[in-house]
Parts: sequence; structure tokens; C-alpha cells
Amino acid sequence: MGVKTVQAEDEIAGICTAIGASFAGNLAVTTTSGPGIALKGEALGLAVMAELPLVIVDVQRGGPSTGMPTKSEQTDLLQALYGRNGESPLVVLSAQSAGDCFHQAYWAAKIALEHMTPVILLTDAYIANGSMAWRIPEYEKFPEIKPNYVTNYKSEEPWKPYRRNMDNLVRYWAIPGMEGFQHRLGGLEKDHKTSAISTNPDNHQLMVGYRQAKIEAISRVIPPLKVEGDEDADLLIVGWGGTYGHLFEAMQRMRKEGRKVAHAHFSFINPLPANTKEVLMKYKKVVVAEQNLGQLAFYLRGSIPGFQPLQFNRVKGQPFNVGRLVEEFTKMMEA
Repeated sequence: MGVKTVQAEDEIAGICTAIGASFAGNLAVTTTSGPGIALKGEALGLAVMAELPLVIVDVQRGGPSTGMPTKSEQTDLLQALYGRNGESPLVVLSAQSAGDCFHQAYWAAKIALEHMTPVILLTDAYIANGSMAWRIPEYEKFPEIKPNYVTNYKSEEPWKPYRRNMDNLVRYWAIPGMEGFQHRLGGLEKDHKTSAISTNPDNHQLMVGYRQAKIEAISRVIPPLKVEGDEDADLLIVGWGGTYGHLFEAMQRMRKEGRKVAHAHFSFINPLPANTKEVLMKYKKVVVAEQNLGQLAFYLRGSIPGFQPLQFNRVKGQPFNVGRLVEEFTKMMEA
């Protein structure tokens, strides 16, 4: 299928090789587990500054450091969101099951190519070691991927690498070797018009804002946050990633016991779906359940003023126990 693979000598070489492939006009992917995402951080900043499409798959495992290599956690979320120097925004997605990995990988590729940004796709060891029946998709039913190639550039002004589509702030992608589009990219800040190296303070403020707004604009094209269960629920269970099945089962058991419960699960984390605030502020009580010490809850509090969820956190390297979830969520409803 035209795929080229390289087994690099280390995590840094892996991502730098992928960035080179991206600059050359390819869909580039590099993969890692928890500690490796830290090693890739500096090069990730380069991909953000150069505004190149790149997919990074992080299969989370027990940490910190080498931690528990064969065990599963959700402890890399804040590193995925913020673990780079400078204001360095990028897209963060998560897969909720083995079968969902294809769907989210497709979204990661589509967003990276259409919006000229690195995308981190978070899975975990529970998903990686799992299996499920999965129907091979009918590829023609997936939405087309339309990169913003430089052939879309229609302005009368000469093209420069950081000229953008001002609707979504995506820069136009010129592939090396295209006649008339010789250019260079790099880690130094560039002037928004000339694309030459710039240390102008006002230009830096503008470019920082452009890079952030470009990511925020992606919320217009991703699916809304879905809620399963009772529309008039007294408790909304919120999760992300590989805990989907456990949280869904806990909700179903509680509903069978006569309680009004709903469940919302995040696959798109940065940017958040456009209806996130509307969903989360609708319910009397919300509990965010994670296999960490509260990273998504912390992020949601900062993103939605006034949102103060309850939390359920376990970091044992093991999947959630559904019976324990039902017990704890019931206590929260009755408190």
C-alpha cells in the first residue's frame, strides 16, 4: 500500500525521521509508549513551529520513568497537552477500544493533513493488549482527506511558507521539488508575511495567537460530545480513552437498579468538542473517572469556568472494577 517503515535507533531519531518524511510531503507517523513521548518533546515543538502534519501514537503504560512497562494507565494526558517548551499547541485524541483505534487513527491523519499540525493519539496498554471482533470498513464511506496544498493559494501576493487560509489559519503546504515553491522551515520564529526569521515582539505575539487559534478552529469540524443514558440523569459519568467499556457497563448496571445516570466519553480532547460546556454544565452532578490523579478533571476545570466535577481516580496499573465503580458512583449520588 505504499507504506515505508523505519526502525530507528531511539525515540528522538524516530520522530525526527518522521518530521523529515512530513516535510517531503508524506503522512508521517511515529509511535511510542509513555517514557518515549518525553524524549519526543523537543522535536514535537519543531513540528508545531514548522506547522507540519505528523501523527504521534502514545500507548500509555505505568510510570513514571520505566514504571510498570506491562501495565496500563492514563497518566500521559497533561504531558500530551502541555509537555513542550513555549506556547506549543497541538491536537490530542484518544481511542476507547481496540476496534476504535482505526477510527481515531483516521481522524488523527485527517486532522494532521488538513490542518497542518501534529496530532497525538493516546491509547493505552489495556487497549494494545486487547482484541475484539472488528468489521473491515468500507473505505469509500469515510470522508475525503483534503490537505491544504499550495495549489489552493489564490492571492495576488507571492506565496510564502507561512501564508494562511484566514478562515481556519492553516498554512498552505508546498512540497519540496514543486517548481516555483522553493522554501525553508525551521524552529526559529518567522515573520507572518515574509516567512523570514523574526524576533519582532509584535510578530511573535501574532504568530503565537495564530498557532493557538488554528487548533481551536478544529472544534468546528470534529463530532460533538455524545451522551448515552438518561437525558435527565442525576449523575453524568465522564471519562476518556480505554476506560469506555467499564464506565458504560457501570452506567448500565446503575440504570437497571432504577437510578438516572448518563455517560459522556471524550475521544477529542484538544480542542474539546464545541458542545462540551453545554453538556457538562447541564447535570446536577458530574464525576470524572480516570486512571490517574485527575488530569482530565484538571483540564476541564481550566477550560470551562465554573465547572467543578467530582472525581474517581485509581492508578493501580489495572482496569477499573465495574462493581467498585457502581458502589462509588452510588455513594456520590446519595451524598
